[in-house]
Amino acid sequence: MIRWIDRMVPHMLFCLTTLLVLFGLVMVYSSSAFRDYRRDSQKKWEEAVELAVVRATERPGHSGASDPNESIDTLREQDAIRRASMLNTFLKQIVWVLLGFVALAFAASVDYPLWGKRIGWLMLLVLGLQAALFIIPANTGLPVQSRLINGSRSWLEILKFRLQPSETAKIGLILFSSWYLARRVQKGSLTLVSTLPALPVLALSVGLILCESDKGVAVHLCLSLLLLWLLAAGGLAQVLLLGGLSTAAIGAVVATSEEARSRIIHYFTEDSFQMLHAKEAFSRGGFLGKGLGDGDAALSAYLFGAHNDFIFAVVGEELGFITTSLLVAGYLALVLLGLKVAAGCTDPFGTFLALGITILIGAQAFLNMAIVTGLAPTTGFTLPLVSYGGSSLTWTMIAMGILINISMSTHNHLLRGVNRVKPEPFGGGRMVL
Repeated sequence: MIRWIDRMVPHMLFCLTTLLVLFGLVMVYSSSAFRDYRRDSQKKWEEAVELAVVRATERPGHSGASDPNESIDTLREQDAIRRASMLNTFLKQIVWVLLGFVALAFAASVDYPLWGKRIGWLMLLVLGLQAALFIIPANTGLPVQSRLINGSRSWLEILKFRLQPSETAKIGLILFSSWYLARRVQKGSLTLVSTLPALPVLALSVGLILCESDKGVAVHLCLSLLLLWLLAAGGLAQVLLLGGLSTAAIGAVVATSEEARSRIIHYFTEDSFQMLHAKEAFSRGGFLGKGLGDGDAALSAYLFGAHNDFIFAVVGEELGFITTSLLVAGYLALVLLGLKVAAGCTDPFGTFLALGITILIGAQAFLNMAIVTGLAPTTGFTLPLVSYGGSSLTWTMIAMGILINISMSTHNHLLRGVNRVKPEPFGGGRMVL
């Protein structure tokens, strides 16, 4: 039985990822269709209906009367436009899902130690993309530009294709930390002093994310890295050092940001407007929900980000407590499978990488749920694999592809009946596992 479970772990990871992504597609359509209609075609549709009613009440033979068939044709045309406009966000997400599965397949086919061998180039790419946000002028209309949206300078736009460097940085820093920790373990020198050379790289990347005004991503990344280093190093000195630095960084953000202070004050005093409507959405859902597309949160303009940051509230209202619990159980199963992969891996780099990816995705999921349910201050967090968003979805699926590759490599003797020969993550040589 245990051997069968081990053999099925890569397949279970893929199936669970696919189920979450497909569920996310359904919820993205349900939560964004009316928003797209309201933004793109509502006014013209209402004008067409009003004009048709006026023409229908005109007396036949009147000098100003028009052909009724003309009104019907106009209504049909506007109805087609209305229906098409409700698919805008959904169709974009479908494109990102297809790209995400291609990225997952690529990551799953690459021997994971190769990421360690190329860690220097990967970190140069990550830091270069982050720096480009501030080097390239924003909102210039040029083919290559950075984008300033809602006060956050978090996107690079290249020929209308948007990339969020902070999402790249999350998986990049997990790869770097896993490589660095495994290197120290291999040398038998995982001490407080040996961790110091890695801190400037981590601090520089997190600092650039803070400069983007993307405080939620910075907090999530600091928490994930702290947990990874805590579980990997296990020493009190390392924990105190990293915990102190993370606390100081978060304290500096709160002290210098009026918006952050305001959100924390609201959290301890009274619910913000956004949080109030999120909680009301859950209360309206009950056990079975109001039905797909019938939730007031998605139909109104009061729950900003219903298709991305607050999609969990839409799930609670439209599908109810039972489906919401199944979704939470799905993420819990994903975390448990990731921990099983990490525990079963036979080399430090694979163990730390599987652990880091599991922490990264699990922490993001449960932080989003905590924020939407009022257990944490409000900030921008997508629900991984479910929320709308191209960069977040693609990089999460790349991370899942790496996790699947680690699992396949670890249990290769069960899958193929032969030992796995793969490259050494720290340079030359090969190792047989």
